Amino acid sequence: MKTLKLLTITLFAVLLTVSCNKKDETPILDATTEEAAAIMATSFCTDNAGTMSQVADAIELSQNTELKSSLYDSSFTISSAPGAAITYQYQVNYSYGFLNSGNFQLAYESNGNYNSPNVNATISAAGSMNVTGFLSGDYYVVNGQSGRDGTFTMKIGNKNSITGSVTTTLVNFKVSKTTGLLESGTATIVVNGSTSAGMNFGFTGTLVYTGNYTGTLTIAGKQFIINISTGTIQ
Repeated sequence: MKTLKLLTITLFAVLLTVSCNKKDETPILDATTEEAAAIMATSFCTDNAGTMSQVADAIELSQNTELKSSLYDSSFTISSAPGAAITYQYQVNYSYGFLNSGNFQLAYESNGNYNSPNVNATISAAGSMNVTGFLSGDYYVVNGQSGRDGTFTMKIGNKNSITGSVTTTLVNFKVSKTTGLLESGTATIVVNGSTSAGMNFGFTGTLVYTGNYTGTLTIAGKQFIINISTGTIQ
């Protein structure tokens, strides 16, 4: 009986040790598709002065007839409106003008930070937008690329701290000459980086504009509905 009792006590001690070790383990969490979608959406939306803001600015600047024979540079600071859902402040440099009578280009660089419901970030950005369609047709057509590098602190998913890059390629974003509204367009958005736990990751998303300021973002077969104005995801 004494031997049985001793074995019982020893077994209990082993189980207790294993249980405690499991509780002390800290899981290493990888980046999730939800986190990638949030980074893509906030990098793209106009409420964060994202890629769509450069599309809109390129078209607006192209309407200035004084630019037909000159190239211009401008530097300025932009910040969010008081009470905005996404707060930001960026230092921006624009270089722009007509490369020829039918092709307007906006090149830009910026750096700063933003705070959104899903992610906070400190970034540097650069890219260019080319606008065509001036000579014929009902639409201005925008093609271009933008890149954003920085650190992203997630508030959703595994709540990772991420260091990485966001590269966006725009293909045939058509804006009506009559209404000024975006009618169609496709973008490929690539997010690469590493988490603070040392996990490397890469996600590629395809964004198809569907109208009414929304688009379908597909990442690894999973679909999200994003608002290209507010950056919200569903």
